[in-house]
Order: sequence, then structure tokens, then C-alpha cells
Amino acid sequence: MKLKNNKNIFASISAGYSSVMMAVMLPIWFPNHNIIYVMANTSKERKESLYFMNECDKFFGLNMTWLEAEFHKKGVGVTPKIVDFKNLKIKGEIFESGINKLGIPNKENKWCNRDMKLEVLRKYADSIFGKDNYSVAVGLRIDELDRVRKDYRTNNVFYPLMDHKIDSKARNKFWKDQPIQITIPAYKGNCDMCFAKSNRKLMTILKEEPNKAD
Repeated sequence: MKLKNNKNIFASISAGYSSVMMAVMLPIWFPNHNIIYVMANTSKERKESLYFMNECDKFFGLNMTWLEAEFHKKGVGVTPKIVDFKNLKIKGEIFESGINKLGIPNKENKWCNRDMKLEVLRKYADSIFGKDNYSVAVGLRIDELDRVRKDYRTNNVFYPLMDHKIDSKARNKFWKDQPIQITIPAYKGNCDMCFAKSNRKLMTILKEEPNKAD
């Protein structure tokens, strides 16, 4: 839930239509707020997604920050590193670093989302605004209620699209006449061959792009 009487908003962007729509609308919905936009790159995002996000950043003037996780020796937590679009890791290098330390991520041990996204974003936000001095805007729609964090009422996470009754139809209407479009089908998603995808989606991707199995 958004912190009351606090004008700091940390917007976590994921290179999807809903997420970017939220980013564009935040200054309209929350004028006179301090808003920063950040995307955490895992090194396995599809190139098309990264290109889309970069084009949106420039077109909508988001002034977005790109972050990547840096893994360290055992006993030292992951830390965020600011990078730019031209130098993003895109060959799985960050995953390799994490695997060397934590093993292969899977449905029982989702350290990839925890360490390469959630922890990196939290530590960066704390460094900008100070701990517990900001609200985290997440781009879930009103038709995605099943994805809402169970503890959102007691932390600083809030869902602006839900608060404004934005569903997939409203989102699609927003993007219909925009000059920037995602160039990959939805089932491929952002993260390359993510284990959270259904077997059907994974097999379809491999049929179309066998080299992704590498």
C-alpha cells in the first residue's frame, strides 16, 4: 500500500506493455511526486524487450536507470550496479555468476528473481530515498489480482493500474496508437526460457528457436 504523506515513488519496470503504461501515467496520477524508473537486467532478457524498453525510455522521457546484479563471495550479498543500455549483459553472464554461487535456479529456489531483481531494486531504492522512505509502484492490472502480494497492505508496495481500474482492454487501447510496439509474441515473454513458463510455451519457443536451448 502506498505510504501516506510520502511523495517518493520507486517504479520497477519490466519492459512489458502494462509496466511501461504505468510508468507513463505515474506523473499524471501522482503530480508533485519524486518518481524514479528502474529496470533490472538479468542478462537473459530478450533483445527485443531491451530494445523496446530503451525506445520507450527515450520517447516518453522516463530517464530510466538500468541496473545489473553483482554477485560476490559467500557471505556477501548481491549489490546493484548502474549500467547503460549500450553495455547491458545479454549472454547470461549474470546468471552464470549466480549459478556459481547458488546453483541452478528452479521453482523451489527462485534466487534469480530474488537476487537479480528484488534485492537489487530494493538496495538501489534504499540508496536513493532511504529505507522505508518510498513506495514501490508495480504494474499489475485489475485483471491480475491473483498476482498481488499477500502482504501488500503492510508494506510499501502499491498497484497504480489496479487503483485506476486498468485492465488488458484499457492497456491495449493506450498502446493502439503509440509509435512503439513490442515485436515479439506475448508467450515468449521477457526472460529467455524462464522455468516459470509452461511446458507448452517452452516447447513452442524451442521449436521456433532451437538455439535457445544452449
